[in-house]
Amino acid sequence: MKQDQGWLETTFESISDAVILTDIQGNIQLLSQKAELLTGWTSEEALHKPLTEVFQLLNADTYEVLGGSMLSVLKTGKNIVFAKNAVLLSKTGEKRPVKSKSKPVKDKDNHIQGIVLVFKELARKNKKLAKAEFLSFHDPLTGLYNRKFFEEEFKRLNTERNLPISLAIIDIDYLDEVKKSFGNAEGDNLIKRVAEIIKQECRVDDIVARVSENEFMILLPKTNSKQADILVNRINDLVDKEKLGALNLPLSFGCESTKKKENEIALIYKEAAEKTPPLKSTAKNRPTNVLIEIIMETLYHKNDMEEKESAQVSEFCAEIGQTLELSEKNIENLEMFGLIRNIGKVSLDSRILHKPDKLTDSEMAEIKRHPELGHEILSTMNEYAHLSDYVLAHHERWDGKGYPKGLKGEEIPLEARIVAIADAYNAMTSSRPYRKALDEETAAEEILKNAGTQFDPHLAKVFVEKVLGKEHIK
Repeated sequence: MKQDQGWLETTFESISDAVILTDIQGNIQLLSQKAELLTGWTSEEALHKPLTEVFQLLNADTYEVLGGSMLSVLKTGKNIVFAKNAVLLSKTGEKRPVKSKSKPVKDKDNHIQGIVLVFKELARKNKKLAKAEFLSFHDPLTGLYNRKFFEEEFKRLNTERNLPISLAIIDIDYLDEVKKSFGNAEGDNLIKRVAEIIKQECRVDDIVARVSENEFMILLPKTNSKQADILVNRINDLVDKEKLGALNLPLSFGCESTKKKENEIALIYKEAAEKTPPLKSTAKNRPTNVLIEIIMETLYHKNDMEEKESAQVSEFCAEIGQTLELSEKNIENLEMFGLIRNIGKVSLDSRILHKPDKLTDSEMAEIKRHPELGHEILSTMNEYAHLSDYVLAHHERWDGKGYPKGLKGEEIPLEARIVAIADAYNAMTSSRPYRKALDEETAAEEILKNAGTQFDPHLAKVFVEKVLGKEHIK
């Protein structure tokens, strides 16, 4: 028998077309190398599997399954030919136009023993059509399968031999905020890297799909709940350790298994999703400063002076608030505002932030966007949305010549007027690539000199005399 099988394999490989041989039950016995290439299955994977599971033939227009009729050869003994308008759906989801012919294999007494299927790929007439076919089953950003294909695969794999089947759901938390803060490109890079990690941790037979903007699903044949939990925890640990770019975002996930072939994917998905919310709540109901910290750490990475200077501005703001006898809550807001006033700079080009020379007009225009960018970031976060208007206004001037709105006098929020003074003083007393730091006396004089034009005159006097303790300066 082994000699016969070896002879068959040698014969198959000498044929220019792809060949599959089945037994009397329609289960695969041999798969030629060309058949492996076109179906995406290896001989070892395909051995003893039903022909219709490996050779998935579809109508090119309607995607109706055609392969089942091939098995009628076992009953009728008649050849079945699909010469046109048929596509082979490979294991990887690619659809290839093919021509196929299945014939009965008979013994010397003329009894049917199985099927020999011979097929070949037809030339693609339209590259755009081929690309469209690929995209019909794949997510264009990650190359993973899409929801449509995922659901079809569940139907195909939901057989007794694959039970238990597990479904894992993985969400990327804060993705919307990341895209608003860092841009769509950074968000897309994060999605792609998470997709790569998920794919590398899954087995060949697992089906991985991106089913929405921030949600992935994994179909795990012959996998129980405990095994699925181990997998998603391993994925979560890898994502957590990697720090994608400058970001380190939490994932939410849930798993559900079924041991019943009758269960549909909608039911398993519902049960998996019900297990996911507690994890999502843990991540998404944390104080929003988790995301603030992520963004600010990214900004500090881009501009190493920012962390120290923000801490100093925050301290000055608190001292001004205490001198004005503001409420404890308002002073806390001022401290936080001082820390995150430049949060919008996270979206700016590092080359501009680090440029040692004078900025060009276009570069200065870009820098002046940071209050608006900061406003956009904070306005999406419930816990800090109330600070967004202060961030927007912290470069306005008392005389109305500031930006971005040209607000004047007390039109400018009190908090923004306070930060403007603390920020300016800190900037003057800090070294820059293009100038040396001013001494404290000179910087205080500059604050008073610009009182009534750049700064609120009352607050400027309070800051210099009460906070800095320089009452002698006039």
